[in-house]
Amino acid sequence: MIWASARGCRVIDGEGREYLDLSGGFGVAALGHRNPRVMAAIGEQRVVHALGDLAEAEATVRLRQVLPRPAKLGLSGEDAVEIALRTALLATGKPGIVSFDGAYHGTGLLALAASGLERFRTPFAAWLPGPVYRYPFGDDPGPLPEDAGCVIVEPIQGRAGARVPPAGFLEQLRERCNEAGALLIADEIYCGLGRAGEMLVSGQLADVVCLGKALGGGLPLSAALFRPGLERAWDLGPEDVYTHTHSGTPLACAAALVVLDEVPKLLSQVLRKGEIFAAAGWQGAGLMRARPGDAVRALERGVIVVPAGLENELISATPPLVISDEEIEQALELLEGC
Repeated sequence: MIWASARGCRVIDGEGREYLDLSGGFGVAALGHRNPRVMAAIGEQRVVHALGDLAEAEATVRLRQVLPRPAKLGLSGEDAVEIALRTALLATGKPGIVSFDGAYHGTGLLALAASGLERFRTPFAAWLPGPVYRYPFGDDPGPLPEDAGCVIVEPIQGRAGARVPPAGFLEQLRERCNEAGALLIADEIYCGLGRAGEMLVSGQLADVVCLGKALGGGLPLSAALFRPGLERAWDLGPEDVYTHTHSGTPLACAAALVVLDEVPKLLSQVLRKGEIFAAAGWQGAGLMRARPGDAVRALERGVIVVPAGLENELISATPPLVISDEEIEQALELLEGC
């Protein structure tokens, strides 16, 4: 399938057929495809590319001022995870990683090592770093291994199928990290920025919060947000030892400023619209939902969803947060029996 055009919650393919998009481009298009404010912000930029960590554009500086914590910027969600895991090693000196079954943190080697979906990990097992200690998602892991420098967790698991842990799970992990002198890393790349009805599901619990997907308004941008002072773990000399040519790209940062301004206004609507999915049997929270189904059949009926679940037995709905009630009802009707 080729996407020829997209606007709001609608996508048109190369043959002119229109689809309702319940994927939101993997949750990226939180404000809808080609959001007018986002497109205008991108077009107004006088600098398209600066020098990353050597010289930032004005939009990048303003984004750092708006983000709720000190941040190190990346291009993909996997970048944010990589930064977070490296921060744990730098800050604690301990290489062990505690993670959970069903976790999806990205496909770079370090992020892949922490991921819990075996079908992604198995082909590259010989190259994966560690040690990694994996526990059932939602369970108290107990006292952490002595060499554990961090616990990394999705407050709500995305790729595994909008899995919501029991109440108190994150607080228990915070206690375990305090006991062990480890960092708590919240991977909110999918569930954060309003997707679950809150700006950050982990609140103030985590030492590092990973953001991506929706942050750039459709352009590649991610961020690892640090507990104040933790960013100093990266003071390793005059040269940044983890950077990219396009780090802090001004166009994506300008779009992110719009996202961070608009999403808080939508949170109550996200919770209300999520209840429409819940009433139709979709598990999850807010507009991060999943249920058993067939993504290919859904596409044939004119609805874009994403395969999810531990065995790809589910379909996932992460539509733009601006989706209307009528569009939700139309999509759910088309998906009946899928």
